[in-house]
Amino acid sequence: MPSLSITTNASLAADSEATLAAAASKSLAAGLGKPEAYVMVSVHARTTLRFAASEEPAAFLEVQSIGLPRDLNAVAQALTDLVSQHTHVPADRIYITFADIPAARWAHGGSTFA
Repeated sequence: MPSLSITTNASLAADSEATLAAAASKSLAAGLGKPEAYVMVSVHARTTLRFAASEEPAAFLEVQSIGLPRDLNAVAQALTDLVSQHTHVPADRIYITFADIPAARWAHGGSTFA
């Protein structure tokens, strides 16, 4: 159950948010080798976000999943490129965190995966 939360202070039209979410879902599924049917993406645009003492366009991405691979550089690059393309936020103003959640700490449909 990979999850991606995209928070940005960039202004996006509602249809652009949906387009970004759909593209990010496909990218994350491919990058992690997980079925897209298990991926959840949320986009939070036009929010207050301060980075490097500035309110210039920036983005913060949070990825959570069960069983993340050791090397996430390709996933980080793909997500950075995608978000930068859709939001016009420069790559050097995008941060990403990755959290590998134990199966016993992730639930779906009322029960955990372990």
